[in-house]
Amino acid sequence: MTPEAAQAPSRAARQALRLARQAGEVIDRTQSFTFTWNGDPVAAYPGDTIVSALAAAGVRVFSRSFKYHRPRGVLSATGLDPGCLVQVDDEPNVRGAQRRVEPGMAVVAQNAWPSLRFDVKAANRWMSRFLPPGFYYKTFMKPQRLWPTYQRVLRGFAPGGRLKADVAPAYYDKRYAHADVLVAGGGPAGMAAALAAAEAGARVLLVEEEPELGGHLRWGDAADLAALAHLRRAIASASGVEVVVDAVVTGRYDDNWIAVVQRGVPGVFERLWKVRARSLVVSPGLIERPYVFAGNDLPGVMLATGVRRLINLWAVKPGERAVVFTANAAGDAAAADLERVGVEVARVVDARRGEDVHRARGRRGVRVVELADGSRVACDLLVTAVGWTAPTSLLNMAGDRPVYDPRAARFRPGGQHPREVLVAGGLAGDGALHELVVHATLVGRAAAAVGAGRAPVTVPALPVDDHPALFQGRTHGFVDCSEDVSSKDIVSAAREGYDSVELAKRYTTVTMGAAQGKLETMNTVAILAAARGDTIGEVGTTVWRPPFAPITLGALAGRMFEPIRRSPLQGWHEAHGARPLVAGQWIRPDHYGDPEAEVRNVRRNVGLIDVTPLGKLDLRGPDVPRLLNFVYVNKWSKLDVGAVRYGVMCGEDGVVLDDGVTGRLSPDRWLMSTTSSRADAVYEWIESWLQTEHPEWRVFVTPVTTDYASMNVAGPRSRDLLARVTEEVDLTPAAFPYMQVRTARVAGVAGCVTWRIGFTGELSYELHVPAAYGLHVWETLLAAGADLGAAPFGVEAQRIMRLEKGHAIVGQDTDGLTQAQSAALGGLVKLDKEDFAGKPELVWKAAHVPDPLLVGLQPLDATIVPAEASLIVEGEKRIVGRITSSRMSPTLGRALCLGFVAAHLAAPGTVVTVKLPDGSRIRATVMPQLAHFDAEGSRLRG
Repeated sequence: MTPEAAQAPSRAARQALRLARQAGEVIDRTQSFTFTWNGDPVAAYPGDTIVSALAAAGVRVFSRSFKYHRPRGVLSATGLDPGCLVQVDDEPNVRGAQRRVEPGMAVVAQNAWPSLRFDVKAANRWMSRFLPPGFYYKTFMKPQRLWPTYQRVLRGFAPGGRLKADVAPAYYDKRYAHADVLVAGGGPAGMAAALAAAEAGARVLLVEEEPELGGHLRWGDAADLAALAHLRRAIASASGVEVVVDAVVTGRYDDNWIAVVQRGVPGVFERLWKVRARSLVVSPGLIERPYVFAGNDLPGVMLATGVRRLINLWAVKPGERAVVFTANAAGDAAAADLERVGVEVARVVDARRGEDVHRARGRRGVRVVELADGSRVACDLLVTAVGWTAPTSLLNMAGDRPVYDPRAARFRPGGQHPREVLVAGGLAGDGALHELVVHATLVGRAAAAVGAGRAPVTVPALPVDDHPALFQGRTHGFVDCSEDVSSKDIVSAAREGYDSVELAKRYTTVTMGAAQGKLETMNTVAILAAARGDTIGEVGTTVWRPPFAPITLGALAGRMFEPIRRSPLQGWHEAHGARPLVAGQWIRPDHYGDPEAEVRNVRRNVGLIDVTPLGKLDLRGPDVPRLLNFVYVNKWSKLDVGAVRYGVMCGEDGVVLDDGVTGRLSPDRWLMSTTSSRADAVYEWIESWLQTEHPEWRVFVTPVTTDYASMNVAGPRSRDLLARVTEEVDLTPAAFPYMQVRTARVAGVAGCVTWRIGFTGELSYELHVPAAYGLHVWETLLAAGADLGAAPFGVEAQRIMRLEKGHAIVGQDTDGLTQAQSAALGGLVKLDKEDFAGKPELVWKAAHVPDPLLVGLQPLDATIVPAEASLIVEGEKRIVGRITSSRMSPTLGRALCLGFVAAHLAAPGTVVTVKLPDGSRIRATVMPQLAHFDAEGSRLRG
């Protein structure tokens, strides 16, 4: 499209049905913009929703239905609309009647192919006789071998939009809050309750689903708008009331732990609030329910409240000629609004006088309405106002079960909810506006009193108005317009024995669409009751569980509150071209350009790696040996000062928890190291035992991970390098052998803890330097070893070398079921100790053959490196193990692996089959030990 063409408004871009200014409209006519609908430009104003802007442009069909691909239009002009789900840019399943439109937004219809107007899958309607309720349970069971074919066919009919794999990640947020009173619903009753609670001294959180407070007052008459303005001014001036709009209370849990999901926050896609409220006021108002009759799903069939929203909020003319079917004041008000804006009201059908609608006819929208008296009325708009559904979901979550009130023709609260949950507004009863406000004021005071622990305030009950019970006309129609479930389907399900509301729901999928029963439940129960010959009260309702409103997985996950940790050397790594690696909370150098070259340099010369993230715990006190004996599986009582020992910790189930080394620096001081990812967990594990099981032990544990900058100096020239910068310690092999620890002065820095250990399989020293001097020591070592080939290496090179040496990594080469014996650590487990964590399980395990077992594996084809997590199989389908670690070794020039295999395959020399991710298979030999390189350890101890 050329720029000129894009600027020229098409027919769809003209706001053909936009009315003159309305008193309560929410659009800003001082500015306008365009967005696209299925590629065509459409004009809009700030404040428009996607659907209101499209409706103003003359669009009547917004989507196609799930099963029969029938055209769907606007029904309620709210987020509950089953026919208004659209794709917005890269976001699918957007509620177009709720989402406000923005400049440049690209909106596309869903569930239609090749186009919304000409949808090939609409042919499904002619197949309806072959698609009865539960047909999928009956049709796709046998033969089982055809299930892959069924899947492919059914996938082609899956509704909804498309989520692109390469979409930029959105930002999600969390917020934690405490409130004395949380008010769910910002209509007149909710606003009055919030004001009263705040006046009583409570901290109030007022949550409203719409972008503005006001509820039904927003689309009301002059008196309603005046009352709204008064309430809004009072809220704005009230202290102690925080208002959250474009948000909904989506779940209530024990002790008023309340989840709120919010949109519309600048820069945040969705925010999840986690609120602890002392009392909860449930004031969601009422939901107008549709009427079931033939043709009730046609575009142009609308609810009275939907018509009033379009007219009064967005100044949109909903049609040209209307029939209004009314049983209450809402229908009367809709008829008056239609006449006021120039819509011809051809007929008012009054259910209170026994009149009824028989059928609506049309192809892409209503054209004719047939009435019960046999007359036919030409029109393009049919408005229904037949009653209300009380959204009792939050009360259900608080333990209440709704009770059917035949007088009001709706379910109402059963009164079984706890005293800290209160009800206001239409959910509590009926009445004029001032009656609802007075009642809500008392509710607000009672909520504040409950939250403060004061004597409860007496709240009289609201009256309930008589209302005719109107659910279905004389013809069958759609009960659930999202799922294409008709009243015939419900009757059929009852005849087949699925005659409880819970079974009928699952068998027919009624109430399982986008509205999740908020529009459909009353009609479902009424039709099922008629099919059973029972009352609506005897049938009852389904049980609502959280979430009440949709919430994205991103919001549930939220943003990370964990800190990002950086070594004191991280700036140096970045300046020298290190590729960053996120390892838990830490940013680490993965490599400096060529990890294989780094490996070769360490094997030949000397390399330095930053190991600051290693967990470090300072242990002091005379009972430290008792603690170590208990948390490690091996023995520690006789460790001399200056000695270091490797240890493994297991949980109470015998599963490997962590490993590391601990050195004795003095008679009463020990330094324990842990893996980077488990440092906090090990600290908590130790403190748990000390505080709950052995408080008599005299041990003091201090986390010192960030007190030190840690580095490993590895390679055959590491002793030569360290000798140039180290004082106060003899580095000769006899004076400072393998698995020893000393405190030295390094590069002029005193108090450097120096370990003679190594993870690479080379002669190496691990230095723990006071953090403030870490960079100084690091740079000094590199400068002093320039002629020795000293160079940094990263985590990837270390992982290659540790795999060459056969060192397992806890959490990679083990999992949540790996006990010590299975991880080839059985030799460390000393079952003759009096007690230690995990001993009972390990005693049992020692009497059985460990299965599976961790082994070294060498692919027969040395050039193929099987991907980590590749399966080891026996025969065609039997899984007998997996690859846990794999790399190409630059030292050995071949692929090497660690992996788990079944016990009967663990003998050295056994050849196993590895299935690669692409489905191909290779063979690998089980090695006699885990180590692929220097199995005898001569280089390590040199």
